[in-house]
Amino acid sequence: MRPAISSRWLGVGLALLLFSPAPGFGQIPDSLQLSPRSQATPDTLVAPESTGGPISPKGAFLRSALIPGWGHAEVGAYGRGAFYFALESGVAFMFLKSHSRLSLARDRLAMWESVITARLQAQGVEDLDALEEALASDERVADLRGLEVARSSQREDWMALGIFFLFLGGADAFVSAHLADFPPPVEINVDAAPTGRMEVSVSVPVSF
Repeated sequence: MRPAISSRWLGVGLALLLFSPAPGFGQIPDSLQLSPRSQATPDTLVAPESTGGPISPKGAFLRSALIPGWGHAEVGAYGRGAFYFALESGVAFMFLKSHSRLSLARDRLAMWESVITARLQAQGVEDLDALEEALASDERVADLRGLEVARSSQREDWMALGIFFLFLGGADAFVSAHLADFPPPVEINVDAAPTGRMEVSVSVPVSF
């Protein structure tokens, strides 16, 4: 005959079954637990990609110094960019024109000097100082040499003017980039009302 189970031990067993945790309860993964990648320390966080934006004043200066009007276009000042582009294009055209005229004057001077030199050598003049003196005393040669000097000076003037306007456009683009974030100026609008009166409206930008 099996021994009878004491009611005391039976009560202890039931208590253990009721209050003991469910098997593997502590091993259930928490749905709010961060992944190892998201738990990275601040030193390992990846910086967000840059979203871009207006160029810096230095970048605007360099762009306009390279191509007139480029820096202005980057900051939205299209009218000023078009002005400097047209201005520099005109100066570049005049520089090329003066260079072409200078080359033509030099060719004419060289041709006339060769003609006079050949004429003097045919007459028996071989001394270099005598040839130079004869060339300097010739009226045609003197005029062509003066024309060469004048056109060379014109080309240098256009070159200096082009460099000046190039840096001026770059400086203007630098300032335009600085002022790109400023609010628009006060606007005053004047309109004619149907009743024949004049209506004046003033708009003032306000930032909060």
